[in-house]
Parts: sequence; C-alpha cells; structure tokens
Amino acid sequence: LCIVSKDNDFRQLSFLKGSPPKVIWLSIGNAGTDEIAALLKNRRAQIDAFQVNKDEALLILEKSGD
Repeated sequence: LCIVSKDNDFRQLSFLKGSPPKVIWLSIGNAGTDEIAALLKNRRAQIDAFQVNKDEALLILEKSGD
C-alpha cells in the first residue's frame, strides 16, 4: 500500500509509525491536477524504486526548481 497525498498529516504519520503504509508526500503547494499528474509521471522511476525499498517509508516529491 502506498498513499499519495499533499496532506501534512500523512507525512507526520510516516515519521511516527513508519510503513506500512508507504507515503508519497507532494510538497507542491496549490498545484492543479494536471501539474500533479505530470510530476508523478516524470518521477515514475523514483517512485518505483521507493516502492520496492523496504527501508523507506516516506518519499517527498517537489516541483522541479523548488
């Protein structure tokens, strides 16, 4: 299970409890659906590597240039 969210509560839960579930936290401010979809597509390899890494519970994705 992997949760993708912009909600800070999921990031905090990941810090406190670890995984499961794994959390992909989108640190992208007030982005629209198209921008979020593009970010997830562009970071596909990073997301795939995160999902198979048993030691990582949190992945933070930011817009390029942030």
